[in-house]
Amino acid sequence: MLYEDRYKLILAACQDIRRHREQVAKTVIASQLLDALDVDVPSDALLSHIVAESLLRRIDRNLLSGRNLYLQAEKRPQIDLFTLLQRAIPAVPQGYALANQYLVHAMRQSSTPALLEIGIGKGLQVVALLRALARDPGKIERVRIIALEPNRTALNEGVAAIDEVRAELPFDIEIYPLVKLIEVCEDADYAHFEALAEGSLSINAAYTLHHTTGPDSDARTRLLRRLRALKPRVFTLVEPSSDHDTEHLTRRMHHCWQHFATVFDLVDRSDASPDEKFAIKEGFFGREVRDILGTSDAFRTERHETLESWLLRLKKAGFVPYPAIDVDVDLPEYCRSNVSSGLVRLSYRGVPIIAVFAFAGEAG
Repeated sequence: MLYEDRYKLILAACQDIRRHREQVAKTVIASQLLDALDVDVPSDALLSHIVAESLLRRIDRNLLSGRNLYLQAEKRPQIDLFTLLQRAIPAVPQGYALANQYLVHAMRQSSTPALLEIGIGKGLQVVALLRALARDPGKIERVRIIALEPNRTALNEGVAAIDEVRAELPFDIEIYPLVKLIEVCEDADYAHFEALAEGSLSINAAYTLHHTTGPDSDARTRLLRRLRALKPRVFTLVEPSSDHDTEHLTRRMHHCWQHFATVFDLVDRSDASPDEKFAIKEGFFGREVRDILGTSDAFRTERHETLESWLLRLKKAGFVPYPAIDVDVDLPEYCRSNVSSGLVRLSYRGVPIIAVFAFAGEAG
């Protein structure tokens, strides 16, 4: 475990919280808070500070505010920081690239393929997909893109990015934008998706489904079951692999520390500037840690699951692994990949960071 001494200290404090010994835990947790945050703070101290701050939000906000901490103002939207971190963590853009390889393989077999893009964001992955299809379009004459995105500004940017590459493409493009979360889509929405697909649908969800919420732990499985009912030729799912969906605080802290200590170390190995590294770690990942550990369980949004959990959900939903294809994995020598049926694991220091799934709605 990276930064093991600090990890053991905070893990013990979490165990005290679970035993209702908050007064004991407070002293230990508060000792990890820093008086100031800047680019010179080492990763172990920064992660320990963020985790400690998050836990104090749960048990004593007065103690936290009493420290009069200097915290860097959150000037950059999370989606902009996500674009920045893709240059620092190679597994993140590689997740997009691998999903696109499966999507290209499935979509070029039809003259009129459709893509349901769950969380289009700024459209970077879809633009890369369209350019890859343009290099080898197969039978394609027209592509329909159903672009889901809850953020209207991001959706507009994504649609604009697709429009900008129209002239480069040897096939027509039709875009159907929808400002909506996939988990609140209704029967009429699914009927619309099915009508637009004309029997040739692919679905992509990259770094989005861990945000989905529902009334119980089976909500995501039910969502996957609804997506499978659309009978996609391929369903590509890209997700971080960690267990932040558990309500068991000690277990959640363990997985949170393991995951974010690993990605902090990855960021430190990158060629990003010190300011960029700090923005990624404190700005982007800091917000995620604060949500995972410092937000009421009823309102948390960063609910990552392990790749094993996603595999089980996919199986329960009726998906089957997509037929094996030759995939090109491009990672630095210090990262690792493992390709198996319907799954590509991307790891660092022996810890799975990103999982790329490729499944189909029915056997081919």
